[in-house]
Amino acid sequence: MAGGGTYFWFGRQAMQAEIAELKTQARSLNDEVAKITAERDIANKGLVELKKNSGNWAEELEKDYADLKLNEVPKLNRLLDKRDADIAALEKLLSTEKAASKSAADDFTKTIARLNEQLTAAKSDAGDAWKQAEDLGNAKLALEKQISVLKASVEKATSDAVAARKALEQKTAEAENKPPTFKSALDLARDVQIKTLEGNLAEERSRVEQLEKQLADQAAEIAKNAAAAKTETPGETETPAKDEVEARGEEPAVDNGLVPRDPVLVENVLNSTRGIGVLDDEKTRILKDKLSSGACVTDALESVFDRVPLIVMRNLMRDFKSDC
Repeated sequence: MAGGGTYFWFGRQAMQAEIAELKTQARSLNDEVAKITAERDIANKGLVELKKNSGNWAEELEKDYADLKLNEVPKLNRLLDKRDADIAALEKLLSTEKAASKSAADDFTKTIARLNEQLTAAKSDAGDAWKQAEDLGNAKLALEKQISVLKASVEKATSDAVAARKALEQKTAEAENKPPTFKSALDLARDVQIKTLEGNLAEERSRVEQLEKQLADQAAEIAKNAAAAKTETPGETETPAKDEVEARGEEPAVDNGLVPRDPVLVENVLNSTRGIGVLDDEKTRILKDKLSSGACVTDALESVFDRVPLIVMRNLMRDFKSDC
């Protein structure tokens, strides 16, 4: 009996302990349930509030959408259309500019090619002209040398003719003072010699005149070719453009293609050249001014002489190193 009571006591204690633990668990569960219930209530309250406001939000969204569709979207469409039109216009303008640039570039290339051809032709013509001028210069020198030889021959023939004429005059005077007699063989031979010398002198003078005319023609041809070469040959340096000269406050220079000479040199050469002294003071001044300005020797002489003396022209061309 005592043993059964002890077992029952332990059993009751164990059951009480389990009951206490179950109560503890129940309280914990109740707390959890209360917490969950509170959270559910908060969620339900938020849901109710959300449902309450969702209608307003939907209405506002629909209103904003309608406003965008009515006002902003057309504006955007107009802006897009304008942008597309501007892009199309720019593309068209760019295409036109490209075509114009290509056409201008082609024209410029053709112009450069044509100018190069003209420059090449001008250089070739100038080279031929200078070669011809050089050949004519050599021919002129040869003619001058030949004229010098002929002039020496003429001078000698003239001297011989003068001596023979004086001897003939002396013989004539003597014959007039003597009774008429037949001429000796020596007198007859001398007469023949005098006539022969006079004939030779006339021939030499004719040859000299022909050579002087040929020399004058050669000099005129040289002057013409030199002037043509100066005109056709492109200049190695360019004068400043008119706008650039005016921008520097200078007067534009007059380019007449003449190279001025030193007036002192011109005066010294004219004073030392035989044949200039026949000119009066006015013509001498004109000749000096023209030569000082760089004028061609032949042109300057033609302005003061009715017939240009070839010896004077040759000497001046030599002293001034002129080719005309």
